[in-house]
Order: sequence, then structure tokens, then C-alpha cells
Amino acid sequence: MELLELTRKLVEIPSVYGNEKEIADFTESFIRKNAPSLTVNRISNTIIACSRREADKPTLALVGHLDTVPGTNDYTGQVKDGKLYGLGASDMKSGDAVILKIIEEIEKGNIKPVFNMIYIFYEKEEGPYLESGLIPLYERFKNLLEKIDLAVILEPTDNAVQVGCLGVIHCGMVFRGKRAHSARPWQGENAIHKGWKLLKILSEKKPEKYEFHGLSYYEVMNATMVDFTGGRNIIPDTFTVNVNYRFSPSKTLEDAVKDLENLGKEAGADELKWRDLSPSGRVCLDNPLLKDLINRFNLKVEPKQAWTDVARFSHWGIDAVNFGPGQPSQAHQKNEYVKVEKIEENFKILSKFIAGQK
Repeated sequence: MELLELTRKLVEIPSVYGNEKEIADFTESFIRKNAPSLTVNRISNTIIACSRREADKPTLALVGHLDTVPGTNDYTGQVKDGKLYGLGASDMKSGDAVILKIIEEIEKGNIKPVFNMIYIFYEKEEGPYLESGLIPLYERFKNLLEKIDLAVILEPTDNAVQVGCLGVIHCGMVFRGKRAHSARPWQGENAIHKGWKLLKILSEKKPEKYEFHGLSYYEVMNATMVDFTGGRNIIPDTFTVNVNYRFSPSKTLEDAVKDLENLGKEAGADELKWRDLSPSGRVCLDNPLLKDLINRFNLKVEPKQAWTDVARFSHWGIDAVNFGPGQPSQAHQKNEYVKVEKIEENFKILSKFIAGQK
């Protein structure tokens, strides 16, 4: 199947988070039909396919998620002005199409890999950290995955290499008071007012710059949501501020948790509620395979000022980067599109890299 038509087919299959069965069925069927030499396994709607392992070859993994966020698109499957439209076109079904096309071309003998190849298509990326389809995959195939020398995740990067990523924690900082009528506030203690110090600290906190291999990452901490108990004429007895902490690639989860614990003490919070804890991703520019990829094709290198599953692989001790054909600005947009030329460019670069060509 031609690359554009394969991408079109994928964007025409609805696969909003939690509803990946149809696209997983298509992906598994495509691999089994077009690459019978691969060993294929499936866990729920996550698929892993592997070539026969040769001890003298390094192992390269190509990785893509199958789900999208909810959304609408008025032009699904249409190409207008060199752009293919559809939900997930950039994030990241065009990347999935590139992987499937590479699988097909290797089986045909048009690409002769200098690597052992592992291909991963997984469900539930667009949701909570602990619900990702990568978790049961790792639990079952840990020994296999730990043989990966470099994982390329085809998230939308406009064909730049994005390395590392910030870790992220959501922490509810709880302040407790005493309920009372708002006309007689002296009979209670206002929990909202108790949170003033935290809000002041956060409002005055500046981004903190961290540099790795000449790339800059900015650690930031913000209040993003609040909850309270009470009403318009009630002195509230609880007030919770959600603190969203995006932390440096140099920090572990334990380091970041300690930072928030110290902030909670400084602000006088009564309790911390940990809502989501996701590690940071290593800036693996010292990886020899990655250095070869970047230098051979003169690729632009960027820091990832956000979170992706690069962090999850990094947490498992596997070097990973983002490198995909989609446009980051299109991710989660209404009438999302991908530039057709970028899909073709990404396919050519990865095909040559896999074959050891320039």
C-alpha cells in the first residue's frame, strides 16, 4: 500500500482513547499479511512485532501510539494543498503509517536492515500515566525490550529530533479550616485564605533553566486547578490547589517529590495528594546510534519542553527520542492535518538509516 494511502486509511479509522480495537485489528492484520517473517504478539490493543535477532547487530525500535484525543475533523481523509486531514493525522497516525510502510518494504527486500528491528504500536497514550498500553507490554516482554539500543518514537516533531523531556507531577496541596457562616467568619477559619502563601510563592516563581549538551529545558511550577468545600455564603473548610510541576531531566521522581514536599511545608499545606507522577526523560545525545542518525542526515535537534513516553523508556533504562513527520502545532487541533511531504521525508530518512545508507 502506498504511504499516503496507508496514512489515509489510519486516519479514517476512529481510535479515540480507550477505543483502539479497530485500528489495532487493522495494524495486526497488516503486519501479519505483509511481513510474515516477523514474530507478532498482542496484549489487548497493543502490538509488538520483532525480526529474528542476530547477536552482532544493534537493536532499533520504532514506536507509535494508536489512540487519539476526542475531536472533530471536517475533511477526514482529504488532501488539500499538500496536507492530509484527519483526527490524529499529525499525532501520530502519520508516524504509525511510516512504521507500517517500513515493515512492508523490509519484507519485500527493498530495505535491508543493519539492525535487529522491534516495532511497537500501543494503546492508551493519551491518558493517565498508569493506564498506558506500554506498561503491560513491558511487564511481559521486559527482557526483550531491555535489548533495545535506541527507541525512536514517531511523535509529531516536524522531522526534528526532540531529545529528553520534562517530568511532570500533579499534586493537590490541601488547606483545612473550619466551616462557618460568611456573615460570622470569626466563628470559623477560612481554608482559602490559608492558601495565600502557596499562591504567592507560585505567582513569583520564575522558570528555572537547565542546560544539557547545549539544549535548554525550563523547569516550571504552576497552580492549574482549585477545589473547595462550601458555597457563596459559607466559610470553606477545605481548599485544594493543584500544583503542576514540570521538572528537569536531571531530576528523578524522588527528587521532584521532595521539591513539592518542601514547598508544601513552606506554604503551610495540611496534606499533599499525589495525583499523577511521571518521570523525566534522559537527554541521550551521547547515544552512538542517535549521534549517527543526527549527523548522517544533518537533523535539527530540539529539547522537549513537555512530557512524552521518551520518559517511560528512559525510566526503564532505554534511550529514546521523538522523531516523527507530524506537525507539533497540529496536535489536538480541530481539523488536524499533516503535511504529505513530511511523511515522505520521514520515511526516506528512517529507511536509509535502517539500511545503513546516506
